[in-house]
This record gives sequence, C-alpha cells and structure tokens, in this order.
Amino acid sequence: MLQHVPTIDLELAGDCIQAIGLDLPIVVINLPHRADRWQALSCRMSAVGLDKLIRVPAIEGALLSVEHMAALLRAPASDIDEAPRSHLSLTRPAIGCFLSHLAIWRWVIGNNVARVLIFEDDAAPAPHFDPARFRAVLTSVPEHAGMVFLGRIIMNGMADRADGGDLARIYYFNGTFAYLVTPAACRCLIQNLLPLNRHLDHQISKVLIEQRQAFPAYYTEPHFFEPDWSLRSDCYVPIAVETDADRELGQLLDTSRRLLLGEARPLLSPL
Repeated sequence: MLQHVPTIDLELAGDCIQAIGLDLPIVVINLPHRADRWQALSCRMSAVGLDKLIRVPAIEGALLSVEHMAALLRAPASDIDEAPRSHLSLTRPAIGCFLSHLAIWRWVIGNNVARVLIFEDDAAPAPHFDPARFRAVLTSVPEHAGMVFLGRIIMNGMADRADGGDLARIYYFNGTFAYLVTPAACRCLIQNLLPLNRHLDHQISKVLIEQRQAFPAYYTEPHFFEPDWSLRSDCYVPIAVETDADRELGQLLDTSRRLLLGEARPLLSPL
C-alpha cells in the first residue's frame, strides 16, 4: 500500500540553522498554486526568526484518480465526490493533505533526518511567542518524544495536564498545522495509518488512544503556533447533515474520554 503514497525529493541545501538560533529543518506544506499563502507564512515565520523554510508542494486530491485513492482507502472510493456525512469522512482535499504528510514522513525516514518541524501553510506564531522559550523547549525535548505538537487544539480535554512542565501527553487533537516528528515516530505512524479511513488528525488521535502504551505524543504548554483563522482551509468541504455529524463526533469523543479517565489519567477539563 505504501507504494501508492507519492514520494518527494527535498534538498537540505546548506545548513538549517534558523535566525532564532536553532539547527532545525522546517518544511511547509503548500499547494503549488497558493503562492500567496506561502509568501504570507514565510513573512510570519521570518519575523520570529524562522527564516529557512523548505516548501513542499502539497498533493492535490482533486487530481488523484479514483483508482489511486481506492488503493489507499479502507472504504470504497466510489462516493468520494459526495458531500461528507461525518467529521471523519475523507474527501479529496483531505486525502491530498493526508498524503502530503505521509510523503514527508517517507522523506524523513529515507534521509534519516533527526527531526523536522512540519508546518501547514495556515500556521502562525501565537501572540505570546517567546523566541528564548522556543529555543529552550526545543533543545530540551527528550529523544523519546517522537511527536510533539507545537500548536494544538485539544479536543474534549483529552490531554494530560502539563503541571508546570513544558511537555505533556496528548491523546485527541484537531489540526496538524505545526509539529515536530522523528524518523522513529514516522515509521510507527505509517505502520498504523494505512489504509486511510478518516481525516489525518482524527486517525492519528485514534492511534494515540489505541496505542497509548506504546506510542505517546506530546504537546507544548503554552503553545507556540496556532492557525491563522482568517484563512479558509483548503481542505474544507461542507458536511451534508451537520447535526448528525456533530452528534456522531460527540459520542466518539465522550467514549474516548471515559476510556482514558478509567485509567486515572490526569486529563484537562473538557471545556
């Protein structure tokens, strides 16, 4: 199945030492025709000292054949162009986004990049972004922390309390707009995310809950990045019956939270 995931050839030209003072490869997922979003993100990040960004052309789901998608999906691809009836349902844009991340993970593994910061092109520094703290946190991230969300939207409080530390466990989140990842984490994710069966963040969250004894992920508190809410998501497709979709997602989140609370995990408030 992995043979159907596109490959990318990125060059780490020169060093990756950012103006902020970190040696850190940073890649940005950006649709080829959205140069406006690439330029805007480049300016936002350069302003906080992240000035060496590698542009990764996002995979356009609209250009994928049904046969190509069918080889990657758990469910039939025959209704892929219908309006989704669930917050989990994959659409063409969501599949393109999913494959873009998978392609980067394959590149990380193939080139043994120690760790990489992955941005989607709507990422923006948080208003409280502190360069000194950013350097301190990233230089102190332990080796076993293979996936760290530097920006996150925690769903239903499903993350451990930070309790004064910089990192804490996260179990269910929305948004893959800013995260660190290592080759080991990429291997684990690829093994557990094929075939594709729901949006990337929901499917990763499923892995973080089901594989919680073996594969932890973390978030920084406070966060360093957040989405630029003024930009409309390139992955958005209207849901057919939103009330039914909300009810389904709410039940899923409540069930997952009860499971974690049953293990006495120190979760955040659901509000």
